[in-house]
This record gives sequence, structure tokens and C-alpha cells, in this order.
Amino acid sequence: MTPADEQLRSHARSALIHAHISQAEAARRLGLSTKHLNQMITGRAPLTLAWAERILALTGMHIVIGLAHNAQEKA
Repeated sequence: MTPADEQLRSHARSALIHAHISQAEAARRLGLSTKHLNQMITGRAPLTLAWAERILALTGMHIVIGLAHNAQEKA
């Protein structure tokens, strides 16, 4: 799992907690089993950007992706 994957999972987990939405409730709203949602959030199943966006939408959040140059550019 890459640092970006873990960060996405962490944000999804935190968003649900802060919105006071249980994983069981989120899974019900998304049409998933609680087990599968938990596996996506814990890294035992893939969490795609599409699923992360759907999870975050339940909490009133969305994903913003940005690009930046490396701090050390080669001359």
C-alpha cells in the first residue's frame, strides 16, 4: 500500500467519524456490506478513487487532486 493509498483511507475513515456516520450506516447507504466497506477502509480490499468519492460524499466532502513540481528539479 502506498502512502497516498493510506492517506485516502485515513481521510475516508476520519470523515465518517467526524460526520458521526458508522461504517454500518455508510455501507447501507452505499449498497455495500459492512464487511466490504471495512475492508476497503482498512486496506484489505482496494479503495478506488470512485469509491472514496462516494464515501466522502456521504459526509459532505469531496476529493480534490492537485499537481506540484518536485522541490528538487534537475538542471
